[in-house]
Amino acid sequence: MKTLLYTCLMTLVVFCSCEKDNYDPPSSQLTGRITFNGEPLFIRQGISVLQLYQPGFELRNPINVNVKQDGTFSSLLFDGDYQLIRVSGNGPWENNTDTIPVKINGSTTLDVSVTPYFTLSDVSFSVLNDSLKASFKINKQSAARQLERVYLVVGKTQLVDNLINVNPSSQQNPDPGGSLSGTNLDLSKIINLSHTLKAVTFIPHAHLYARIAVKTVGFTEMNFSDVFQIR
Repeated sequence: MKTLLYTCLMTLVVFCSCEKDNYDPPSSQLTGRITFNGEPLFIRQGISVLQLYQPGFELRNPINVNVKQDGTFSSLLFDGDYQLIRVSGNGPWENNTDTIPVKINGSTTLDVSVTPYFTLSDVSFSVLNDSLKASFKINKQSAARQLERVYLVVGKTQLVDNLINVNPSSQQNPDPGGSLSGTNLDLSKIINLSHTLKAVTFIPHAHLYARIAVKTVGFTEMNFSDVFQIR
């Protein structure tokens, strides 16, 4: 009798556990871009700049939204009403505390507008022998902050930024040939940077990729150009 009772209880526990865990995973996808004037902004992949909250729940832990280096993002969610925020101080743009209401019902697309301190345009690269030359224009979009430094970063994959690269002089050498101080730049003109590739050519004939980055005074994160394949 005890054995039968124990078996019945265990069957009930297993059944209840299965019922409790048998929920469908989130299947509605939120996709979008971080934009300025309708154009995507390029950043360092992996930084936390967007978070979602779902009102009405006792536990209001934020949902971090995965933003890629090209400014696009995506997140799988349950249907419902959410609030999207721009994380204060994490992105290289003006702080905006406005909450964006987001209603998820199936696939949803949303662009999140920000005002960066600087943007890059007319970016081009050229390689002659082992010399890499970059040409670009820096556009000041906000008077609230000053430009600190400009970087040229080179990597062996399309995922390249100031932390993931094979071009250490762009981070450590304060002299031209990898980086330039913002105080010695005329932003009304096209800017040129050059770097020797010998120090980063570990695999002959392997692909190399490059980007330009601008750092604003008082911010760790930077605004980037798109990624260019240079070899």
